[in-house]
Amino acid sequence: MSNKKTNKWLYRFSVTREVDVEESSSSKDSKGKEVTVTKVITKEEPVFFGIRKPTRKLFDEGELFYGVTMSQGIKSGLLTKAQLSKRYDNDGGVLSEPDKEKYAQLYLELFELENELQRAQLNLEKASEKKKKEELTSILQKMNEARTQIQEFESAQSNIFDQTAENRARNKTIMWWVLHLANITDDKGEALSAFFGEGGYDEKLENYDVKEDDGDLHIIEAMRKFAYFISYWYNGQANTEEEFANIDKALNEEEESEEESTEESTEESTEESTEESEKEPTEESVKEPEEEIEEEALEVKEVVAEVVEEDSKSELPKIKEEKTTSKPKQVKNKKESAREKI
Repeated sequence: MSNKKTNKWLYRFSVTREVDVEESSSSKDSKGKEVTVTKVITKEEPVFFGIRKPTRKLFDEGELFYGVTMSQGIKSGLLTKAQLSKRYDNDGGVLSEPDKEKYAQLYLELFELENELQRAQLNLEKASEKKKKEELTSILQKMNEARTQIQEFESAQSNIFDQTAENRARNKTIMWWVLHLANITDDKGEALSAFFGEGGYDEKLENYDVKEDDGDLHIIEAMRKFAYFISYWYNGQANTEEEFANIDKALNEEEESEEESTEESTEESTEESTEESEKEPTEESVKEPEEEIEEEALEVKEVVAEVVEEDSKSELPKIKEEKTTSKPKQVKNKKESAREKI
């Protein structure tokens, strides 16, 4: 008889965190004495987590939580999907009559554009590449516009059913499963502790909020992955380890692409700010030379005016004497240089 135990984890994953580690190294100084140098180095180490397989008892508790939460939503005034759908059917549907006509017109337009595209591909076989490209691009743009408007209509219709008692109960139940299935493990898969602590739903939810407020990066990343994995599992889209691994891979690739785009945008903004700072001088660097030039120009004008007065007529000697005596030595020197130039 085999004593092999079944795997108790739906999926296990790891998240890296940064830790400060002291490293000591020994060396000899100039006198030959041994010296120990200790440095603090930041290293990355993995932290392991696991999604526990739910037991029969946990399934019963989860179904009960869903039913109670749905009843609370109905008592609070939320409609079920059936009630909401019936109400819209009695009122003539989600879309108004003009919207229905436009919706049908868009589908007809899209159908005609698809036929036009097929005809164009046949008729333009002998046409030049430039003409063929222009014609087909124009049709494809019109098709994309029609598809976008159709998607907007369909999205508006589906969003109406988001605020139902079932949808609210479903979202809260997914959170319930996250709080009860998340665990911290060691590298061998042995459970160390419940990720959100012990207790009931309210206590675990409070721990969730505390962890979110703390802002520890590796904890936030683990919470994000727990939410993704358990949402897929609850909706029946991930049950095997391989399916979970594919989701994990997609999440990692998405995170890497986000980091790359963030780095690129940061580099671009840094380059732009550097170019602007090189092109645009500061206010002080512009203002001070202008003020100096204006002052010098004013002084030169005054000197030239006085020189012209002295050379032309000497009818007002008193005034001229007052002016020349009131000017500083720098101005007198400028008078002399101006006279020489004249």
